[in-house]
Amino acid sequence: MAAASLHRLFVAALVAATLVVHPTTYAARSYDDDHSAACVGSDGSCPDSSYATKKSIKCLHPSEFQRRVASFDEDESVLKLLRGTVDNIINKEDAKELVELLPLNDFVEASGYDTEHKDRAQYTAPTAYAGLGLKEMSTSNEERYSKVLQIREKIRVATESSLHLCPGSLKIDYTTISQKTEGGAHRAHADNCVHYFDDRTKTAVCDPSRQHPYPKRIAASILYLNNPTDGNFKGGEFYFANRTNFGEVEDSGQVAVETGKMIYFTSGVENLHGALSVQRRNSDGGEEGDGYAVIPPRRLAIAMWYVFDQSLEEFVPSFHHSSATATTESSSGSLTQRKVHDPNDPNAPKELFTLPIPDRINIQSLFQSTGSYLVSQQNKPLVGSWTISQYGENTLHVLFKDHSAMFSLDFGVELIEATPSHAKASVVVERHTDGRAASLQYMLQESVLLHGLLDYFSKAMFDESSGSKAEEEYLDHEMEKARRTLPARRA
Repeated sequence: MAAASLHRLFVAALVAATLVVHPTTYAARSYDDDHSAACVGSDGSCPDSSYATKKSIKCLHPSEFQRRVASFDEDESVLKLLRGTVDNIINKEDAKELVELLPLNDFVEASGYDTEHKDRAQYTAPTAYAGLGLKEMSTSNEERYSKVLQIREKIRVATESSLHLCPGSLKIDYTTISQKTEGGAHRAHADNCVHYFDDRTKTAVCDPSRQHPYPKRIAASILYLNNPTDGNFKGGEFYFANRTNFGEVEDSGQVAVETGKMIYFTSGVENLHGALSVQRRNSDGGEEGDGYAVIPPRRLAIAMWYVFDQSLEEFVPSFHHSSATATTESSSGSLTQRKVHDPNDPNAPKELFTLPIPDRINIQSLFQSTGSYLVSQQNKPLVGSWTISQYGENTLHVLFKDHSAMFSLDFGVELIEATPSHAKASVVVERHTDGRAASLQYMLQESVLLHGLLDYFSKAMFDESSGSKAEEEYLDHEMEKARRTLPARRA
């Protein structure tokens, strides 16, 4: 048996000892304390104590599960099998230990859903939402990273079992620790399509004209890591939204924030969901000197999304200390942390490539010369093809004339991998759309412009005589890797 399979069986045994699934209005089923959380019957069946006769339900393979989800349109009673909550995924002591390893300033700015926007699936990036992905955690604190990976697999097993899926069916697509501070919220949404409410039926449906970045997502889970008292907040409850009432919170659809409680659900419009705004717990008054006034409110949770397609499974980096995380200064000044985008936001930018900037290169000079180069190219292939603008101190926006998409260049972003070029900084290039597909003309001209820009970067970096041969070979490799991400090859 493969080592991964042994590990999963071991974690399943741990989960079995601690899970308690409560029958609620949104729970899929009920477990007794002595029931296994994995489908381990010799015939692949899942013992289910919610049936008075103690019958076994055969675990579902992916195709069978997808048919169950699709049947929701004809039989809404199926919904109780597609969502639920599980208590005691981790105990309060383990949760507290992990929270203590998650200081407020470790989190990276992230994007999210605008809870106030009433138009179809329009999104902004609230400042009260931040996240930590595996990539960030794999270079900073080994104890924390180890704890997260262990909890991560327990969550996966519990979600798989609760949905009656056969062992090993669910693959993790993305893992993040989310931090919502004062004002942080998510509007009602689905996780695998952009929805709208049909004017005739008043029912939420997927909009085929809008492209969602993760259409293959099957399910998701949210594990609360703290409670309102410990986090000095009120609100922040996860909720299921009514599919037929313009996304209003369902009756009894709110899930109280309790440490160790996990919510699981399928990803489509059958389970529209969101999170209520996080507010400071003592905003309506409190004891003088109780200390809450100086404690920033924050709701912490581990959010995970799942797929069946093994090729989409999340890469889990090995832990390694990065020289780049030891400092936030380069020879050219302060560095910025890489932004973490909400993986469910259709407006989240798509990273095209990250290019290291050797320490010997002055970032501000490279930023200014790059801006000049792009301005010289803005009338190609036709006059007015591109508009170049500066956003903030170190970011350039490059907008195409048809406004179907643009790309950005963010200079001075801290690298989290050690490199042979002694680089702590990088330039991150991302494509931005409004949730729709970029035009074919844009994709072609983006490739032309970025191939030219990579030629420019190559000249700017390699013309410096102080670079070593090893550094030159490394940068040349990174340039070629960046070219492979572009839709069209260099002419």
